[in-house]
Amino acid sequence: MINPKVISRILANTDLKTKMRLAKVVPKLGKADEVTRCMLCPNMCLHVCPVFDAERRLTVSPSVKARLAYLGETDDAIYHCLPCDACKNACPMDISVNDNLRAFRGGELALKAIEKFEKSIKVQTEEREGRILYFPGCRTFESDLFDTTVEVLEKLGVDFALTNVDCCGMPYYELGLIDKFKEKIAKLRQAASRYEGVISNCPHCVHVMRENGIKAAHILAVLKPVKIGGDVSYHDPCILARKLDVVKEPRKLLAEMGFEVHEPVFSGKDTHCCGYGGVYRYVAPDMAEKVAERRRKHFDYEIVTACPSCKMALKGKDIIELMADVL
Repeated sequence: MINPKVISRILANTDLKTKMRLAKVVPKLGKADEVTRCMLCPNMCLHVCPVFDAERRLTVSPSVKARLAYLGETDDAIYHCLPCDACKNACPMDISVNDNLRAFRGGELALKAIEKFEKSIKVQTEEREGRILYFPGCRTFESDLFDTTVEVLEKLGVDFALTNVDCCGMPYYELGLIDKFKEKIAKLRQAASRYEGVISNCPHCVHVMRENGIKAAHILAVLKPVKIGGDVSYHDPCILARKLDVVKEPRKLLAEMGFEVHEPVFSGKDTHCCGYGGVYRYVAPDMAEKVAERRRKHFDYEIVTACPSCKMALKGKDIIELMADVL
């Protein structure tokens, strides 16, 4: 095998024409693992990376982060990533940089970031029984959406339960703290086994639950339209659109509620990240805010979304809040 340090030097000094030839060859490497293929790629997804767009340094670019991980470098750059999968959406090899980097995290920076996360989250619920389990997720409490959601679910006649399980474990998973993640998801899986399924405001929670054998759906699945009307701009949460494939449903619901839905510059599966996804804002809060600020400029009308993190980042409203105003 070619020494990866030699590869890094070649990539650093090669000309654009050679890089373009390499771009055609890399997707054909077949059995090579994804980190290797990403490392060899001449940053073909750089133009869609929100972290690079905010930080403007090649160290945090997708393929350089893959090289750092491959070389075993304990550089903070491998934590400077969002779970938005914009890279995967643009990648001819269908590679998610963030998914690959998790295995290389878990160091001192991870412990500092999780400490910030744990201090910021205050989860308080009273247990109740019902047919399906409503699992808010940490960010729902942080964004002050919990009480509003409970009120809307009750008025819509949804038969839901509540439990005192506090977290799906996503932040631990993103930071490479796998033992703690397994502890969190096991507790949630046990609680969820008593119900027909689980609903949540948080797309990331839903994705993590599905990936770990829990029947889960985004809360949009149980909402019913109420007549309101007006003009709004809809922001597609990255994970909701790209990993859960929920794109048409929120637009249909908003249209049935009488809204004229205006699309921002980037929408659907080509959405632009809000910057608050995953754990990036616990690692680089100033940069996360910079990503959010840039995204806010893409909208002409009131921003509406379906994710508590996006709501906070974009200073917008969740669809649940629109419904609560008239129910």
